[in-house]
Amino acid sequence: MINKINNFLEKNSIIIFSIFLLIQPILDVFTSLFNHYNISSELLFMVKVLFLIYAIYYLVFIKKQNIKYLVLIFLYSIIFILVNYLSKDNGNIFFEIETLTKVIYFPIILLFVLDIIKDKKISIKNLIITICLYLALIIIPDILNIGFDSYLYDKEGIIGLFYSANAVGNIISILMPIVVLYLLKNKKIIYLVIFLVIYFYALLMIGTKAPLLTAIIIVLYYFILLIINLIKNKKYIYFAGLLLLIILVIILSIKVLPLTPFYKNMIIHANNMEVNSIKDLLSFKKFDDYIFSGRLSFLSNSMKVYNDSSVLQKLFGIGYVMDGELLKTSEMDYFVVLIHHGIVGFIILYYKYFKILFLLFKKYFKTFKNNFTKYEVSSLIIAIITSILNAMLAGHCLDVPSVSIFIATIIGISCKKLNVKN
Repeated sequence: MINKINNFLEKNSIIIFSIFLLIQPILDVFTSLFNHYNISSELLFMVKVLFLIYAIYYLVFIKKQNIKYLVLIFLYSIIFILVNYLSKDNGNIFFEIETLTKVIYFPIILLFVLDIIKDKKISIKNLIITICLYLALIIIPDILNIGFDSYLYDKEGIIGLFYSANAVGNIISILMPIVVLYLLKNKKIIYLVIFLVIYFYALLMIGTKAPLLTAIIIVLYYFILLIINLIKNKKYIYFAGLLLLIILVIILSIKVLPLTPFYKNMIIHANNMEVNSIKDLLSFKKFDDYIFSGRLSFLSNSMKVYNDSSVLQKLFGIGYVMDGELLKTSEMDYFVVLIHHGIVGFIILYYKYFKILFLLFKKYFKTFKNNFTKYEVSSLIIAIITSILNAMLAGHCLDVPSVSIFIATIIGISCKKLNVKN
């Protein structure tokens, strides 16, 4: 009986994972609705936890892969819980466990994806359908005037039926190169233009900075790549047409940008911070508040708590609650894990991730000249770079299951494409 179940789970692992990817927007919508109307969303979180349990079961009992590493994560998790339980008197240990679950989600799902993709293929079309669902659930509710605001006060922006502007912004900016790759590969240029218009409209309406910044970097890459290919193939008429299109887009952007929540938020923020010129940003506080939305100050405060903590907490993490109050994190994923999960936690949780990134970039840059001009390879690398930048600048990437699962997927597809063995 157990063998039959194991065979079924192994045989259908890609199908199960693909279905889980496709229902992410729906789970996020229900989570948002529950949060907005003060209904506990624990049941929806349990759906993600159940998939995590399935991934662990698959790796340990079906494939018997990465068992030592999973045991390390398990042991670290036990120590983290004990350290936080014994060193604090706050009664919030269940919150610490929930947050820990969100953080260990990414390294475990990454292992799962890397294993199932060895002999099987994750369809890029599933990722395209997913980003289209996210975009539709942002834009359509806004048109019907039933969507939620990106911010509770002061700033402007719409987020459709979702809850976290940064998380949703991260998802669509990470998946964007995958759509561009598919449309360019299949020479669907009209669809590409339509997609880019919808994509940038959604980002500008959400109003957050980091996803838009990474989106501009992505577009610059494709622009450079397109110019190289046009010149190489001596298609000068197309090159002139491209330049004309860019000029029209710039003119249109100058006209449209001031009407968007993104631009209005920049003005509101500048007025609140009394930033009247670039010189005003030379002040660390104003630079931090305006560019990083106070994240550097929160990081500094977290570091003070970390420095004052015990040796055990420095090694295994200070957790997320202190003296009964929730600690305000910097939201910058790498620093959050280092401070709140300690040096040991950081090494254990991100060891495989950093190792795979190193191998991927090493393989990519080894034949950079050839790889740069290949849409299929560079689009995946650009998506990974986008995830790294978003994790570093805005956060809510590696410690949010609905975002980290897509990062793990793209890393897995990239490893297979570049033939990187982990």
